[in-house]
Amino acid sequence: MSEPVSLRRRLALALMRCATIALPATRADWASAMNAELDHFESDRDASAWAIGCVVAALRERAKVVFIGNLKVSRWILAPEMLICFVPLTVLWLDTIGGSSGIIRLNRDVLQRYFLDARGGTFALVTMIAGVVLGTLGPLGLTAAFRLIVFGRTPSSRWFRNALVTGPILYGVLTLITRVAIGGMGSLRFEGAGSFDLWSGILLLSALPSLGAAHMLRLVPQRLNERFAAS
Repeated sequence: MSEPVSLRRRLALALMRCATIALPATRADWASAMNAELDHFESDRDASAWAIGCVVAALRERAKVVFIGNLKVSRWILAPEMLICFVPLTVLWLDTIGGSSGIIRLNRDVLQRYFLDARGGTFALVTMIAGVVLGTLGPLGLTAAFRLIVFGRTPSSRWFRNALVTGPILYGVLTLITRVAIGGMGSLRFEGAGSFDLWSGILLLSALPSLGAAHMLRLVPQRLNERFAAS
């Protein structure tokens, strides 16, 4: 019977999956090499450190594509990328409004008991409200991506463009502040309880939406670009 996989090893594997998703398609060989190297680490601590480094490297490569890469891309590549980047934020928005603990279900007793009188509760309440406000960037980002893919148009409003990129980052920062306010600095450790939910949430709800928005706002899909140039 095989030994049970530790929490830290599961977290390392989850981080490697995130790194694989974040890497550009041109770095598929990197993803294979990173995953193969992870299997050679006997220590869970070393495996976690390697996985974290891989996520950082993947985000750096994605940033290069965003800022200095070829800005022409097929709509069939752009569409799934935008779904990966903005659907999780859209789900968050829907959940913070009408989920089991959504804002529409709050009343005076719940606010007093679980937020105002609880340690870090005020930060949690602010983060929830931020999820309602900043979470709207999820469906708005999907709408902007649809306009770009179908019509070749990016948003013209500067404040909206800036909000798409910086809004998810702000939500991620508020999430970390709330985590520290409730559980202290130790709650940010990767081996801590709930660490997978925290850091996977930061990746899906903060890092990827910001990178996806920055990428989207700097390009025109290749086929549309050629069509417009010929007209």
